Parts: sequence; C-alpha cells; structure tokens
Amino acid sequence: MLSAKRLAFVSVLGTLMASSAGGVTSNDDVWNKLETLRQGPRALHQEFEVTRHVKTAYREQATHFQITVDVAQGQWREQAIGGGGELARLFDGQDLLTFESGGAEYTRTRQKGDKDELLPRPYGTKLDWSKSKELQRVPCGFSDNDHTCVIVEAPIKPSMRPGLPGETTRMTSGTTRVMIDTETGIWLQCRTVELIEGSRSSYQVDYTYQVKQMTYGASADATLFKLPDGLNEVKELTPWDEVRIKKQLAGRPAPELQVTDIQGKAISLAELKGKTVLLDFWTTWCPPCQADAPSIDKLNQQYGDKNLAIVGISVNEDREIVEKYLKKHPHSYPVVLSSENQMPRPYQISAFPTYLIIGPDGTLMTAEEGNKGFGKLRKDLQKAGLEVE
Repeated sequence: MLSAKRLAFVSVLGTLMASSAGGVTSNDDVWNKLETLRQGPRALHQEFEVTRHVKTAYREQATHFQITVDVAQGQWREQAIGGGGELARLFDGQDLLTFESGGAEYTRTRQKGDKDELLPRPYGTKLDWSKSKELQRVPCGFSDNDHTCVIVEAPIKPSMRPGLPGETTRMTSGTTRVMIDTETGIWLQCRTVELIEGSRSSYQVDYTYQVKQMTYGASADATLFKLPDGLNEVKELTPWDEVRIKKQLAGRPAPELQVTDIQGKAISLAELKGKTVLLDFWTTWCPPCQADAPSIDKLNQQYGDKNLAIVGISVNEDREIVEKYLKKHPHSYPVVLSSENQMPRPYQISAFPTYLIIGPDGTLMTAEEGNKGFGKLRKDLQKAGLEVE
C-alpha cells in the first residue's frame, strides 16, 4: 500500500520510449488491481503533465497542459488546466457531468456500461487488452519503498469521433504504451499514438502523460465528486460569444493563446505584450468578414510594424479552402487555422466576424460581433491603447 503522503519520483522520463518489445502477452492482473482500487474507499490523486503533438501533411505542433485525476469508490473527477480550456469531467457513479471551471452550467451524459467510457484520461483509452503485450519490468521510480512497474503495449480500438461541424472523424489505428505499478494497477506514464481520418484530411496525434505528483491512501473527500453549487443543467454548454466575453472576461487578463499560423510561425499573446492586439475570428463564407477584411489589412499596413498586432483566426475550415481564399484575398497579417490548433475555450468562437481587443498590458478590453461597421472597431482599438496618427 502506498502511503497517503505526497510521493516523490525518481526521474523515469523516456522509459516508455526506450523499451524494446519482449513479446510476452500480459494478463489481466494489473487491470483487476486498478478496478479494485477504483471501487475502494481510499482516494487516488494524480497530477499529469501532458504533451499533445499533432502531425499533419503540412505542419507539426506540440501543446503542453496539465490534468488532475481523483478516483475513489467508483467515482472520478478529471480537471484540465490549459491547452484547450478549463473543462472538468465528473463521473458520479451513474452519469458523466461536464462543466467549465467558474462556469454556471453543466451537461449530463448517460453512460452505456462500457467500462472504457467510465474512466478519466489517460485510463479511458479504449484498449484491446486481449492483444496487449508485456514489454519490460522496471522500477517504478518512487524515492521510498519502490515498486515494480510493468510496461505494456496494446492496440486502440477503432472508433468514430466528432469532428468539424457537420462531419465526424474516425480513429483508424492506434497504439498505447503504458507504465503500470504492479502492486496497485496505477498508471504512471502513458503514450498514445493515433491516426485520425476526416472526410478531407488525415493527421496523427500523439499524447504523452507523465505523473508529476501523486497521493494514495487517504480517506476520500466526498466533495470532490459533487458538482459545485448553483450550476444549471443544460444540453450544451453556452458558447463563448460577444456577450459572454464582455460579461466574464472584459477587464481581466486575456486567457493565454499559443498557436501556429498557416506559415508555421509560432504566435503567443505573452510575446505580444506591449502592443494592442486584435484577434479577428472569421470564415471564408462570411460576407461581413469579407467586407471588413480590406480595412483590417489597411490598419495592419499602417500600424502592424509599430504598436498593433493583428492575428486572423480562420475557424473550422480546412487548409486547402483557406489557402485558396487567401490567394484571391491576401492578408498582410498572420492567419491561424483553428482546425490545426488547440484553441482554449474562450477562443472557440462560433459567430462571425468576432473581434477581441487586448490592451498592451494583456488585459482583454472588449469583444465585438457581427457587422457593426469598422468605425466602431477603430474607436475600440484607440480606447485599448492604440496610438493612431
């Protein structure tokens, strides 16, 4: 039994990647131990560092974020921090509940009894355990009272997944390699590589999970597995739009954004501090977006090399469509494809055009939506600190 105190880990980074296949078929022992642990009265808390690496025919991008996982008595909670929004998922023993940190809503998903669907990341990967292989046994790396870990590789079951609006994607093939404590069934490292196919393009996504902190053995805190007070149940979480952004984010530091533009150049809000920033969310089929584009481009030509940074964000359109459009309507400022970047929740915009203005100190000043005329946008930029001639 691991102690309830926080565990310190000896560095084992790279163990999964360096292992060579031994060809020994693993049994269900470690899985059964994890199932016993999940149903027990003692609490498991894990903090994972996660890297998401996406490779398409055009580019590669890595995103880093964290997740925390709490498990006890058949219930669990998963909290994402960074890399795509502060979403939390909570399984209360019957249903899966999803909500945003600091939000006022939650959604409920009825479960179908598939044990793969009832687990937090990284445990929830749908593995074909009947085809798993034991590759190696190594020390787990605990600084005190070390255990033996087994490294297991297993294929991932193909599945259909939501994609861009109006389409689905298919995970056609994938493999997971996981480092598991043989005494408890707890996962300490995991790497998952998947091939995703959409209707117009394919890409490879590679997730690596590395435990940084962990505790096990304390009595479960029942409040962890309950929704925050005051949340309303909805079918879908309210999208981020002009009204919500003004209400919840205006006057506060803008959520960090780290993306790669269509040319492969990295862009981050942190590096743009000192300039007034205009985020332009648009699509190729949006008439108001097309009407505003020449004025925005002119603004960039006037002030883009001085105290203004404009970033165009093309929403949910494939690269081929956007590149074809930009050949006819070139932009002098960088364009980011949301279809190729992991956008934090507040930047998952669905009304076009939407403009977000961020002051030189990183404060989100305001949001404007729709065809309200470019004059209003120019005044907002001046209020945010843009010095115009």
